[in-house]
Amino acid sequence: MDTSEVAFISSFLPCSFEGFEMSMFWALSSIKDKRMANIGALSGVIAVVLMLYSTYLILPILISDTSEYFLKLLLGFIFISLATFFLYKDDYPEPKTAFLTSFLGIIAEGIEVDLFSVSSWIMTGSYMGIVGGLIGFIWSLIIFKEIVLKISRKIMKYIAVGILYTVAFIILTSGII
Repeated sequence: MDTSEVAFISSFLPCSFEGFEMSMFWALSSIKDKRMANIGALSGVIAVVLMLYSTYLILPILISDTSEYFLKLLLGFIFISLATFFLYKDDYPEPKTAFLTSFLGIIAEGIEVDLFSVSSWIMTGSYMGIVGGLIGFIWSLIIFKEIVLKISRKIMKYIAVGILYTVAFIILTSGII
């Protein structure tokens, strides 16, 4: 197996799961206001792609023990606060928050996409790591959004909140890289 294949697969598989998580937030926000949800999703995808370079620059800092600890705390508490907010908000999502729901959901999961993609690229030396990560989250984001829309809103809300709590717990109790 070639190193470019390893780079592609090692970023494609985890980023595909991240795209699934992103699609839940996009689908939930598009229930009330599709236009603002689509704008938020597009803005989130653009922000994730633009964050690739900053992730490359700060990755050596991120893998130090102290910065990893603080980053874990920051990400974990952001995910917990997002999940708690989404859990207790009864009118979720309102048209005025559809943009923020899809944008923040994609950005929150996009941080992990960037970490997987850049880590794969650095470890293998092949740009296919970045290509695999981008293709992985974009295909699953688009495909699973249509599937997620067929599930009832209440069930999807609790699945999304459960995934956020689970990811926050994993981040707070283990390393992210």
